[in-house]
Amino acid sequence: MSTQPDMAAATNRFLDLLEAGDRAGVGRMLHPDVVWSALMTASGEAGDAERAEGLAAFQNRVNSIAALHRSARFADRRVTTSADGLTTFVQTQGDFRTTDGRPYRNVYVFRFDWRDGRIVSWEEYANPITILRTFPKEYAEHLRRLTG
Repeated sequence: MSTQPDMAAATNRFLDLLEAGDRAGVGRMLHPDVVWSALMTASGEAGDAERAEGLAAFQNRVNSIAALHRSARFADRRVTTSADGLTTFVQTQGDFRTTDGRPYRNVYVFRFDWRDGRIVSWEEYANPITILRTFPKEYAEHLRRLTG
């Protein structure tokens, strides 16, 4: 029996938990050594990519992102599983609402690497211009924290 349908289902379950804001459920799907990275930067410099290493750092990052939204939906999902079943790729349209009710729609590509049935790596690719236009104040504050 192939693991591919199982990994696609697990990927969709993870996205469903993110949409629902189920932080405990999300946490159960993460490997303790999880690494999240956002590789597309507003500066265009690879060295400016964001990373969160380890479960606590990952959960803090997800919480800070969730605080900007009152609703989240990953629409038009396309999930592809690698031949070895250890990696899934997602192409999706984000259909979110900010806490003050503005639409936030971004295009996403996610790569999830799985170990022991849990996500050990999440690479996120999103349009940084859309982020800057929707959250200019928050992004500027985030950059100040990164650069000290």
